[in-house]
Amino acid sequence: MHRRCGLSVPRQAGKSHDAIIWAAFLVLEMGYSVLWTDHNYATTCEMLARFRKILGRRAGDPDAPRAINRRVKDAKSKTAQESFELTNGGVLCFSTRTDSASLGYSFDVIFYDEAQLLTRAQAQTLNPTTTHSPHKNSQLVYTGTPTRAGCAADRFSELRREAWSDAPDDDLCWLEYGADEVGDPMDESRWYEVNPSLAEGLVEIEDVRTGVRGMKGDTLGIAQEYLGYWLPPREQAEPPLIGEELWRATLVDAPSVPRGFERVAYGVKFSPDGSTVAVAVAATNGGAAHIELPFCEPTARGTRWLVSWLAVRASRASCAVVDGRSGAGALCDRLQEIGAPRGYVLRPTADQAITAAALICESAGTGGITHIECPALDLSAATATRREIGRGGGWGFGGENSAPIEAAGLALLGLTTSKRNPKRKAKVT
Repeated sequence: MHRRCGLSVPRQAGKSHDAIIWAAFLVLEMGYSVLWTDHNYATTCEMLARFRKILGRRAGDPDAPRAINRRVKDAKSKTAQESFELTNGGVLCFSTRTDSASLGYSFDVIFYDEAQLLTRAQAQTLNPTTTHSPHKNSQLVYTGTPTRAGCAADRFSELRREAWSDAPDDDLCWLEYGADEVGDPMDESRWYEVNPSLAEGLVEIEDVRTGVRGMKGDTLGIAQEYLGYWLPPREQAEPPLIGEELWRATLVDAPSVPRGFERVAYGVKFSPDGSTVAVAVAATNGGAAHIELPFCEPTARGTRWLVSWLAVRASRASCAVVDGRSGAGALCDRLQEIGAPRGYVLRPTADQAITAAALICESAGTGGITHIECPALDLSAATATRREIGRGGGWGFGGENSAPIEAAGLALLGLTTSKRNPKRKAKVT
């Protein structure tokens, strides 16, 4: 009946659970081709794990429900190629959203999980994949929470604006639970009014209390995340610091990148909530600095791999600049414990973090950097917004996906300021 469906509910309300059931039904019973997309790879991995509990990890998985798993023909686990193929022709693919994801494929249904972070460029890339829907019955499903202040993503908010207009199109179905004012977000009686799963006893009140108390003091943030409060349209969008057009101007083909560089530095940035760590490298032969992003990984797997990765490169890199309230200190301590060279690991001050952001913004505008295509870094540079640092007018990167471009800025800062020369031999006196 509805080709476009939107669901806006507070955190901890079960929206992903509903979408998972609908996606599973489509592939298992209808034989549809389905694409499940998330903003962050960490969320993609989480959703894949939840589907594996239904479908199994592979065909013939003895730990999966037999009645369902016997319908699985094949399952792929390679990064960026995760998918299930069913015996009835149904296909379920997973993708982290980029400006070039899943081009060339055709799907019946696309699920936009974390829809509040969906950008115009991503929708422009993915929506046409349903043009030749195999079953001629395409659908777009958007599930998310209200778009946060300062977020450059606009697709979910525009869909909501149409739904609440006087004459929405007949193909649009919009479901929303939320408060119409900020009010007192600590009033627990309001939580039950806006969270259907909490009211039905499907979500524990203590879980919501834990999340709310962790955000105490951020009244607007709590109202958006846990009361489903939407900001007025004029308060939602903030232009990115760099932007897609300026960042794309620094793109180069991979074959044109030199095989070796005279100087190399690394930047490591932990996201504010500590869930993700981004690792960037900046290198130069005397001209423009070249930027790449080897990793943007969830920290759920720990950081021991990162300690080893940085340690073995200390002999040929000037420094590794590590920043982030959650995770950075432990990483630096561990590198020091295993004997990282003096001056190799650096913790930037607030002023240096401000300088790093300004440095990469200026370099992007003047052609002082190059980069190859990298979905995570490209998305971060295209959408990261301005964030105030301190009270002196300083600023850095903010938004939902700023860690990759912040890591790139830290690496560039290390490359241009570090005086450590790993190739210089020590003098014996």
